Amino acid sequence: MKHMIQDAGYKMQDTACKKKNIMYHSFLFFLLLFTVYCLLSTVYCFAEEPPTFITSDSLKHEKSTSMYTARGSVLVEQGEAIMIADEMKYDEKTSNIFPEGNVVYDSPDILLKAEKAEFNLNTKKGTFYNAEIFSKHEKFRVSGAEIEKRGEKEYFIKKASVTTCENPSPEWCIKGRTADIIIGDRLKSRNATFNIKDFPILYTPYLWAPLLTERKTGLLTPVVGYSQSKGFYYRQPFFWAIDEDKDVTFIVDWYSRAGLGEGAEYRYVAPGDVEGKHWLYHFHDKKAGSDFYELKSTHSKRNKDGLSGYWNLNLLNGESFYREYSIHRSERVNRFLESTAELTLPSDNSRLYLMSQYIIDLKDGSHNSAVAQRLPEFGYVVNPSREGPFVFSMTSSASNFLRDRGVSGQRLDIYPKLSHSFGDKIILFQNLGLRETVYSLQDNAAEGFKSSVHREMFDYNITASSRLIKKYSENLTHGIEPSLGYTFVPWIKKDSTNVPIFDSTDIYSRQSSIGLSVVNRLLDKKGEFLTVNVSESYNTYERDIPLSPLSIAASVPRPFPITADASYNHYNDRMETINSSVSIPIKKFSFSFGERYNQPNKTMFYDMGASYTHSKNLSAEVKVWYDAKGAGMRDSSFTMKYQQQCWGMTIIVNRKPPDEVKNKPSELSVFVTFDLLGLGSQSVRK
Repeated sequence: MKHMIQDAGYKMQDTACKKKNIMYHSFLFFLLLFTVYCLLSTVYCFAEEPPTFITSDSLKHEKSTSMYTARGSVLVEQGEAIMIADEMKYDEKTSNIFPEGNVVYDSPDILLKAEKAEFNLNTKKGTFYNAEIFSKHEKFRVSGAEIEKRGEKEYFIKKASVTTCENPSPEWCIKGRTADIIIGDRLKSRNATFNIKDFPILYTPYLWAPLLTERKTGLLTPVVGYSQSKGFYYRQPFFWAIDEDKDVTFIVDWYSRAGLGEGAEYRYVAPGDVEGKHWLYHFHDKKAGSDFYELKSTHSKRNKDGLSGYWNLNLLNGESFYREYSIHRSERVNRFLESTAELTLPSDNSRLYLMSQYIIDLKDGSHNSAVAQRLPEFGYVVNPSREGPFVFSMTSSASNFLRDRGVSGQRLDIYPKLSHSFGDKIILFQNLGLRETVYSLQDNAAEGFKSSVHREMFDYNITASSRLIKKYSENLTHGIEPSLGYTFVPWIKKDSTNVPIFDSTDIYSRQSSIGLSVVNRLLDKKGEFLTVNVSESYNTYERDIPLSPLSIAASVPRPFPITADASYNHYNDRMETINSSVSIPIKKFSFSFGERYNQPNKTMFYDMGASYTHSKNLSAEVKVWYDAKGAGMRDSSFTMKYQQQCWGMTIIVNRKPPDEVKNKPSELSVFVTFDLLGLGSQSVRK
């Protein structure tokens, strides 16, 4: 005998005392037999499996069939698992039990409810009828006409319904004629439908999906959409969990009118602060008869004491790819695409580095861009270090610049600096820099540059600054920070200044200028609430226009952030630049406004946005980019996110204005992403 059967006769009324005595003596006889059996086979009873206890309000035994019948508050205890039922039959020979009525099977992993069941206490296998499973770790529910427990975590269900929703009437479920489930692993189903509120939306003759909250190989939820020019859109991702520290996501994109795309993203982490992510994508545009390729690759290894490095590659073979196909507004309006890589070897107070930079101009027709590519640059940097009363620092680099159109060449630049400061209430800070720059140029004749140029120069700066504070009350403090500076950059030979502009190092400005700036700060108990900075300089070397544009910058951090800056030209009586941004939260709403005005470049853009957060479950956002200098509406997008306990949805609506140059009408596109808890989700990448 492997199982202990007990009655709970003490729960009966006093009128059943005689029956209780009979059951009590039967129990003692059974317990005696069980004890003798266990003494003869102790290892089997107590070593191989935990004992089973069955209690009930009443118990009946049929010797001819070796069958026990328990009724009323039946409880089966076996280790950490229990089973409850209104009544139950127990076959002593086979260890099969047949519970009926409000059957509950509770284990550390699952909670199973059924009308009735057939279950073997030794194998832990059986069938539950009109049943429901709740997985405690993965948080999903499975119901079916029959649920067959085939193993520790394996179940086969007829007329199955699967969901991760906790509501009695789930927001979504997957229904199938049959389902084969391994808890914490996967779901297989035949003749399956995806239902929203019991209404079938999608059908598939066969379904395979991960059924877990942790990362696991399997199909992720798809992205669907529609574009006026490209037709219906469908994206299907597949996730491959290679190992705990690496995985791959494969995707297939399909536009009914435009074409087919495929891509893969590989991610990994490793000891020593190593991580990386690599994305490769191809799309064939059947309408245009062209192929687009995209590569995004990042890798980094951080090491404070030894060699460290990173790369961040962003490559395209067509500058119009993002404008035509990207879902994300930030990619559609981006002008340049930058790739960088760097190796760094630090020492006590300096570092060696090797870096490269490659920039793609995304403007139409700019494939022969004049942007200089830094391929590569080797440098040595000395961090500021005190030497007596002075602070010494230095930057030096040897760079190779390439470009498709214009001057290419090499440049050596060495720039040491000495700094010194003193004073208390008035602080004087001065620095002296010596600079040697040597050029070796190619493709320079047409541009009027010499093949070899060198430039020696120095610059000197001294600045006097102070801080004046006046406290008017506990709620108001005014601070003024004036500074007066002088900068001297001497005249050098014209040939030495006639060099191509690769970056800011090549920009030479002869100066003997005095600069004045005043910073005003207003503070209250919470801190700073207004800052205004006014600055201007006077360059004696510029006889015609010695005064620089008057610059004004202001910021208000509270109650809502506002920043603004402007520059005013005295000589043409015009505002040359105006930039501003403001973000205003009003209860559940937030409004943002940005302006970018540049008079010399004749550009004026407005960036406007509004967002609404109803709750942590629902939010929406609208963004608009407007060109006030003739192009009108450049880009607009609407994003709405809805998240419930067991599912979520993201809707992205993009509108592109008409392109008069390419004779293209305006276009509206809609993309929808579903996130089903426990069945995997896919964020919209492209």
